[in-house]
Amino acid sequence: MAMEPITIYSRRIDPRGVAELLRSLDPAVEIVGPDDAWESATLAVRQPGVPKPLQLLFHHDPGYYDGDDWPRQMLGMAGYFRRFPDNPRKAAALRLIGSFRFALATSWEPDLIPEGDARLPYLAAVVRHLDGALFTPSSLRDPEGRVLYGADGDYDQDAAFPTTPEPRPADPAEEEEEEEPDYQLQTADRVARRALALAATSVRALVEQDDPEDPSVEEFRQRILNWVSEVGVGDELEPDEWEVLQRPVGRLDRQQQIDATWRLEGLAVLAWALGKFDLPPHDELVDPNELARSVGFLDEEGGRALLSSAELRPEAEIAAVAKRLLGIHWRLRDFTLRPQAMDFAAFSRECWFGSFDLGDTRLIDDDLALGDVAVVDADDQAFGKAYSAARERHLAVNWLRGHSRVYSQTDTST
Repeated sequence: MAMEPITIYSRRIDPRGVAELLRSLDPAVEIVGPDDAWESATLAVRQPGVPKPLQLLFHHDPGYYDGDDWPRQMLGMAGYFRRFPDNPRKAAALRLIGSFRFALATSWEPDLIPEGDARLPYLAAVVRHLDGALFTPSSLRDPEGRVLYGADGDYDQDAAFPTTPEPRPADPAEEEEEEEPDYQLQTADRVARRALALAATSVRALVEQDDPEDPSVEEFRQRILNWVSEVGVGDELEPDEWEVLQRPVGRLDRQQQIDATWRLEGLAVLAWALGKFDLPPHDELVDPNELARSVGFLDEEGGRALLSSAELRPEAEIAAVAKRLLGIHWRLRDFTLRPQAMDFAAFSRECWFGSFDLGDTRLIDDDLALGDVAVVDADDQAFGKAYSAARERHLAVNWLRGHSRVYSQTDTST
């Protein structure tokens, strides 16, 4: 009977790393194509008692996992495994499938030798490097071949699941219709962890502007991944954030890059709440380098220190800034609907969500200022920057005040 086909699946997108790993295991490996987009890698492995070397081929096709059909493929795989019998591992297996972003197919010549195959350590090394799993039509398996979840409902108690971003549990309060939700401020530890996650994601997005052919650029992305692991905030990252981090430089789509870069403005709010950064004026963007340094980005000791000693500003101070950020976001949003001047100073004293302190918010002719002019006279570029920054800061402060457990799902209604 022919062996089952074996495919490696992972949330980590790292063709270059796999190529480097295979060369370190066997300098004679034959790799076709550049390291970031190789097509095949062939190993010839000696097996005691077998006259000819055994071949193991890894097939890499970016068009498969980076194409429009990938979500449908993963839904199909999940549906296939969902038909398997229930067991304590089923939910974790389905969640694992939902995290997959990368795939490598394999070919074996001759077929796998059940009694002990010299190619298996090479396969296991690649799976461990990718923190992935083996897929066969009858099971998901860990790098050592132990069953994570099988067609007969069987599983190996010792089988180790890859790291999978945990979904934040639904907050029952968010599902109930309440006139006055009882929000609770996030803990200082959670805010610190989210700040480090945002620093990693947003700086990774900035790197997309650099030359992908420069090896130092991809090395910098790897440093970010290593730092995330070293400070231990991998479980804080949402699935979309994991994807941004895992994609090699040059492989982010334009919208992913834009969205993740704008998260810097939300990070500024969290860093301010932790007492590490001064929140810029509403019409000025943050300095990415200064902001990242303030939370210990790429500094293992600094990141750990932030996590171990995180403290938040007084809740009343955070609430006051939250109202101000809401007011600014509301003004800019309202201007998109009614592009006319208004008395923003009077609005701050008598608005529908309660008065708020303008603090050092700059006004011109009692209306919100953007640079040296009132919002009504600002050009499109200045308005667009201020509007996007206002939305991200509003999102961050709402999450900070407990409006949502999942950062990206936080409401920013005005």
